Amino acid sequence: MDVQAIRQLILQVKELEAQSRHLQTLISDRIEQLHRTIELPDDNACETLLIFTMDYIDHVPDFLEALNEASRQVGIHRFISPFLDIAEENFMAATTRDQPVSGLDLLLDKAYFAHRLIEEVNDQYLVKTGSTLIPMNMTWANLIVHSILGEKFANALDVIVDKTVDQMMRSQAIYHEEKFREFIHDRSAEEWIRIWSRWNCLSNNLGIELKFTASA
Repeated sequence: MDVQAIRQLILQVKELEAQSRHLQTLISDRIEQLHRTIELPDDNACETLLIFTMDYIDHVPDFLEALNEASRQVGIHRFISPFLDIAEENFMAATTRDQPVSGLDLLLDKAYFAHRLIEEVNDQYLVKTGSTLIPMNMTWANLIVHSILGEKFANALDVIVDKTVDQMMRSQAIYHEEKFREFIHDRSAEEWIRIWSRWNCLSNNLGIELKFTASA
């Protein structure tokens, strides 16, 4: 997995974003609507969300790299690598809107897909085994970006993620092997959590209070 290529793409698009300000425009256009579902600070709401979304995008290669390394350390890399490959391929591919990547708004789509893909894999493992594979919660961060992208488009991405994970889990024999079930049963919870201890929830890491209200 070439996380450096992902980081390089992000750096290149950040330079374009500095000129185009596409992501900033997207957030500014949605800010009033977002105020209805997300609790934002009274001052600098747009700037706060802009920082959040940029860090959300930056988090993709770090998250994939951490998951890649952690899965190797505990011997389950071949169970995880197909999903890492999908996330990497989608991030590096042409945009889903058939537009040249000229701003971070288009990378936000890709970042959402990557984070939601791993979140769905985690959920599927929870259903199958009764325990989470990754002791990391991206739910709030993903919900915030879901709102920024807009209900219709984000829901379409969610459907693609759900179908991708479901088909992979059903079709790949490795997810039904005894070795995988043994790992889930015998893994050291302490060791797995230790490996992931530095990867906390993104929204907490940022020190930004963006919480969905009870009416969301």
